[in-house]
Amino acid sequence: MDHVVSVIPVRDGSSRIKGKNFQPFGDMPTLLHYKIRQVKAAGCFKEIYVSSDSARAREISEECGVKFLPRDPVMCTGGPRWDEVVVSIMGTVPGDPHVAWTLVTGPIFGRYSDAVSAYLSNLGKYDSLVGVKKVQEYLLDDAGRPLFFGFGRWHPYTNEIKPLYSINDAIFIARKSDQIQWRYWFGPRPYLYVMNSLESIDVNFPEDLELAESARIFLERKGRTA
Repeated sequence: MDHVVSVIPVRDGSSRIKGKNFQPFGDMPTLLHYKIRQVKAAGCFKEIYVSSDSARAREISEECGVKFLPRDPVMCTGGPRWDEVVVSIMGTVPGDPHVAWTLVTGPIFGRYSDAVSAYLSNLGKYDSLVGVKKVQEYLLDDAGRPLFFGFGRWHPYTNEIKPLYSINDAIFIARKSDQIQWRYWFGPRPYLYVMNSLESIDVNFPEDLELAESARIFLERKGRTA
């Protein structure tokens, strides 16, 4: 089964934004509606699944014409370790396809077709794909010491600094059986799929949601869609 499926994990609980996945966004009634529309528009997934124990998520899945994967309610709490959640969700996905985690909390990223193409064309050299943001900044440790650059006359331009890559939680792809074996959503040799700062917005706090909405409006004015 060499096709790729999308899994959209959703839960009701959120300690930072109440009902985060069901907050309105753009012209859609919820972030989940918005993400389902993005994933469907990509046209690169054999199936689209919403994984949740939420009755509201089930209703939205049915409304939007995607499949619902019931999740153990315990796996929708903050109790289990993340490796347990990964294995539990993967166990509900039929067959052994490549599985892309397409997260609701990354509403600006929508280039799924390009990411899937990059993943499939690099299989063998890499075992998975992870979305990242390139970081080339003047970083200091907690003692005020510079990382990857020097103070004084050795001070470089930012483009001369060794880049680091921040995982942005927008997309992860790997084969289902590999994710179960690793007990994680990507492997030891991931392809780093680089995104820009707008695509990398991750909605965790109320100000992140406001920032994502501002980014969506900005892109719309530029004739681009999130």
